[in-house]
Amino acid sequence: MKKTSLFLVALMVAVSVVFASSSLKTEKELSVPSAERVSFKIKGTGSKNIAVSIGIGSQPGSGACCSGVSPFTTASFVGNVGDVVYDGKTRRVITKISSDMDGTTLDLAQYY
Repeated sequence: MKKTSLFLVALMVAVSVVFASSSLKTEKELSVPSAERVSFKIKGTGSKNIAVSIGIGSQPGSGACCSGVSPFTTASFVGNVGDVVYDGKTRRVITKISSDMDGTTLDLAQYY
């Protein structure tokens, strides 16, 4: 009887160790790497005199919407690489955010 009890206890401990180590591995595999964030500025349309409502997200209509950029102003934005900058009113994609946009200024006069 003692041998059977010891065997069952040893088996339970071994099974617990196996499950504990596999669950730790699963948590590490499931962790999502943080997205690369990019800071950039958007300059208004200037003499074209068009106020633009800017949204940033994975696709038009998603994410952070909307921040207005007046014709003669420049506003700072932050977005994830791979997201798009879009016109919040028309849902038109202006550009896709890339890592080389970091620290640059996007001129809306080129898009309108």
